[in-house]
Amino acid sequence: MIVLRRRPRLLGSASSGAVLGAMLWFGTASLAAQVAPDSTRTRPDSAPPRLSTVHVTSGTFGLLSPARGAAHSLSRDEIITRPQLGEDLFRSIARLPGLTSGEYGAGFHVRGAEVDQLHVSLDGLELYEPFHMKDFDNALSILDVQSVDGIDLVTAGFTAEYGGRLGGVLAIRSATPRTDRLRTSVGISVTNLRLQSQGGFADGRGGWLVAARRGYLDLALKLAGSADSISPRYGDAFATVTWTQGLKHQFAAHLLWADDNLHYRVKDGGINSAYGSAYGWVTWDAAYSPQLSARTVASVGALRWDRSGDAKVISAFRSTVDDRRRFSMSGVRQDWLWAPQSAFALKWGGQVRPMSANYTYTALRSERKFQGDTIANIRVPVSVARPAEGTQWGLYLAPRVRPVSWLVAELGVRYDRASWSNDESMSPRANVMVTLGPRTTLRLGTGRYAQPQQLYGLQVHDGITEFGSEDVAEHRVAGIEHRFGLVAVTKVEAYQRRIVRERPRYINLRATVQVFPELELDRVLLPATTGNATGVEFSAHGLGAHGFDWAASYAKSRVTDRVGVVDVARTWDQTHTFYLDASYRPPGTSWRMAIAWQVRSGWPEAPVWFEVDTTRNAKGVKTPVVITRWGPVTALGPQRMPWYHRVDARFTREVTTSRGKAAFFVDLFNAFDTENPSSWDYHTTVTSGRLWVTRSAVVLLKRLPSAGVTWEF
Repeated sequence: MIVLRRRPRLLGSASSGAVLGAMLWFGTASLAAQVAPDSTRTRPDSAPPRLSTVHVTSGTFGLLSPARGAAHSLSRDEIITRPQLGEDLFRSIARLPGLTSGEYGAGFHVRGAEVDQLHVSLDGLELYEPFHMKDFDNALSILDVQSVDGIDLVTAGFTAEYGGRLGGVLAIRSATPRTDRLRTSVGISVTNLRLQSQGGFADGRGGWLVAARRGYLDLALKLAGSADSISPRYGDAFATVTWTQGLKHQFAAHLLWADDNLHYRVKDGGINSAYGSAYGWVTWDAAYSPQLSARTVASVGALRWDRSGDAKVISAFRSTVDDRRRFSMSGVRQDWLWAPQSAFALKWGGQVRPMSANYTYTALRSERKFQGDTIANIRVPVSVARPAEGTQWGLYLAPRVRPVSWLVAELGVRYDRASWSNDESMSPRANVMVTLGPRTTLRLGTGRYAQPQQLYGLQVHDGITEFGSEDVAEHRVAGIEHRFGLVAVTKVEAYQRRIVRERPRYINLRATVQVFPELELDRVLLPATTGNATGVEFSAHGLGAHGFDWAASYAKSRVTDRVGVVDVARTWDQTHTFYLDASYRPPGTSWRMAIAWQVRSGWPEAPVWFEVDTTRNAKGVKTPVVITRWGPVTALGPQRMPWYHRVDARFTREVTTSRGKAAFFVDLFNAFDTENPSSWDYHTTVTSGRLWVTRSAVVLLKRLPSAGVTWEF
């Protein structure tokens, strides 16, 4: 939307797309795939499943290992051999129905929710911002897919054991060490060194696994002859030790570490940043009897964010930023399950997590205003130094019943409290699964969900120094799925997430990568009070007949925030989304060819307007000046960017020798080199008293080839 008003300014933010595209291209080359045998092509059990293992929630996806009752279950082979940019765990699943994401970031939006409204856990421990390269839209996750055994994704109506998030649940299970012998795999390239090793001890009662990755993207860019000064490095490591005591007790100790450093300098600014995450936790799984079991998780963790730099946004002097943030946590969680009979089960549990955070933020920003017949460049200082601490509690109780053979119902309630914001909430939830026939299942869900503002999540860079009230939403979801024998699964699902209380927040109106988003001209306050996300999803999934796999989906959705009497579209709202994935692996061979196609409607176009005035220089000469302004936020939505479409392809091959196994891949991102604009840059001139405005597209990633190799021995 373009509106002409008297008085203006010229947009001055450069796109980082080409830079990040090069970074991700080089990063992909070294994140090599180790293709494991496909173990999910099994006939469904003929006996009724245990009541405690039935998935009653609609919108459930089983990844790497299938979730019982999940309409979509992707094996490790499918996950690794799908076309994907950066060989990233999060990117490999972002094409499931109901998920939206950009090209640069690994994070995804679950049915329109914010990225931080997804509950992410690894072996029972909640992870906070599990991403590398946060300055480039969280470009990669900190988890290597080779270190993961299974993932359960729930996109709506999740049950009472999960609290503190509004959007969905991504529960990740780490790989179980193989204890028969020492096994090692190595992936190496110009940009990445990856190592994984595992083995056992004490006659197989104990096992261990260590995995580490190190990225040297700066070296890759130099070898490619890039004149850019960008110098990114990242690394992560995961280690686990397991111990089985008899038949009833299993213990595990885990460590997860990630680190990032970035140095970037161009004519209009630069950034130096460093980010780190460290977690340590132990789990104890106890089976006290065939009917009673429990899991205990004790954990500690710490995160740090450091970024500083400068940017020339509008005026003659540069804006500067120095941002230091710290966060630490500890906690204990227990989950119990009692299943005394086949028709009744009871889940209950709770957790307590003391936390602390510290903010140190200083900035000197520039603003440009007309004052009389001159332009004033104004310096605006921002300074915040604030500690914060508190404790988060959660308790839940959820009985599950099967009164008749074709009906399973779970009624749960959850209590949560966050002391730093004085938020308390009771959240009732209900989920029902109805078996309509041997191949048809109906699932219904409803519930209340609350998310307090994270202790580390104050927008101090926008001048906010006090915690706001928690966001509250109500989920309603209904889904019906039908299986066509062992050939395919189809599903139709309708949902509503009604946000009954929403905290105002600052956002950027344009969908571009911004290393200092608080300095950009499109930064505005979204004073939302409520919101709504609705949609209908149609999906089908082939189950691998004759070596051919396929998945297709279409979603029609809308996600808005209520500002006054206006429904404002969220910046990633996409009305129509089509996905198609297909792959072919001839029986008895070790290669696979995969194609991925996606088409979606364009995201909202940022509203823009122009101020025009005549100024006088020191010699009294009159000169017309234009200033570009963004907003208002209530005008976001009616105008849309062009439709987005892209085709990706990947070829994978395994070679087995007497000394081990090698896995190779060649990947082509955006195979047809489609130009997909993410936003517009505007250029203005004044000629003969008339304002002329032209725009150019800020183009997303173009064609990016990549390749990689892993050796296992």
